Amino acid sequence: MSETAETPIALKGLHPIGRGVERPEHVVVTGDGRVFASDRASAVAELTGEHTVRRIGRAGGEPNGFALDRDGHVLIANWGVGALQELDPVTGAIATLLADQLEGRPLKWLNFVLLDSLGALWCSVSTTADDLLDTIARGTPDGHLFRVAPDRRSAHVVADAVGFPNCMALDRDEAYLYVVRTLTADVVRFPIHGETLGPQERFGPPLGDRRPDEFGPDAGRFLADPQVGRRWGMADGCAFDAEGNLWVTLVLANRIVAIRPDGTATVVLDNPDGAALHGPTSIAWGGHDMRDIYVGSILTPHVLKGRSSVPGLPMVHQR
Repeated sequence: MSETAETPIALKGLHPIGRGVERPEHVVVTGDGRVFASDRASAVAELTGEHTVRRIGRAGGEPNGFALDRDGHVLIANWGVGALQELDPVTGAIATLLADQLEGRPLKWLNFVLLDSLGALWCSVSTTADDLLDTIARGTPDGHLFRVAPDRRSAHVVADAVGFPNCMALDRDEAYLYVVRTLTADVVRFPIHGETLGPQERFGPPLGDRRPDEFGPDAGRFLADPQVGRRWGMADGCAFDAEGNLWVTLVLANRIVAIRPDGTATVVLDNPDGAALHGPTSIAWGGHDMRDIYVGSILTPHVLKGRSSVPGLPMVHQR
């Protein structure tokens, strides 16, 4: 595994925790240091040691991105089911807040949910197509974002025709909503205007290189070559550190990059063979100094824990 020597932005000492968790796509750390990961075998799982996992609830489908609110409840974007769910971690009870469609747009590929300081939820739906593989092959920009009001009684679409939106993050001032676009391997941001969003703009450089001739019905044959997948990168997860750098995972490249506030990018970790960092899909910070860092993955039955050279920006539930 290689690290970038010329930058202080680094992640070191990776080791597995929570062995046995299933598809830990997303990781969330509480203010008191408890670590939770999405878990296909339940809803979320608390990772209490290298070989210990405490499963909570039963969501069905594939729990993907999730958030904690200030009451300790878990909001889950259930991928492939198209339901926004709320989990009571004490009883394990799961309620459905939204399902099937919103304003005529299918929610089947509901990917991520993010909580802001007002208690509103910002959610991404990667595509409205039923055939996910066709969207990935063609790169059709038919995803959308929606906002759920703080009282969770209403929701509305705030951005349309977004190219495969995935993970999202808010900057310290919550002035912008940052959205990872998986297929173009880049990040865009939307200015937040109360309950609505302004027009998107690119933030930082492209983080992958998928050529125009690699889109189309035959795209699958390109992915048969792991070197092509590595070049494409396929951006997935993101999170801000306290210095304003947006860390982004590249799931097919086994790489983590950081986009600085000035829009330049640097490689934090690069593990071409995936021996240590394999299919990274999310990043979360925690610990007493906010320098403990956790990396989720859809390809490993564990989460990686390490130490960051810079502290993370506390999430709403950690403040």
